[in-house]
Amino acid sequence: MAEKKPIIRLMFAKIKEAFYKLSEEEKQEFMLKDRKNWEELGCKVLMMIDCRWSNEEWDYIGVEEWPTIEALEKRAKFEFEELQKFRYAESKTYLGTRESFAEYGKE
Repeated sequence: MAEKKPIIRLMFAKIKEAFYKLSEEEKQEFMLKDRKNWEELGCKVLMMIDCRWSNEEWDYIGVEEWPTIEALEKRAKFEFEELQKFRYAESKTYLGTRESFAEYGKE
């Protein structure tokens, strides 16, 4: 049986004007709902990088760890149906698993 490894999601995001047009209360509600879902599904946000000052293509790069591919499938459904994230951000994602490089290049 194959080892079950957590899934790493690398996400690039560019915030759309529609998000900036939300009231502060609506933005806060969106972000609270977003974080609650992360926590419910067992996501660990490993890193969030603010690229706005150095990159015109992407505003943020996020690195997340998900316990299973099923959790990520639930997340994708939530992002589309509940958050309607497509209205507020353009994004690109890559999935993979963590690799250890402790032995890389050693004899």
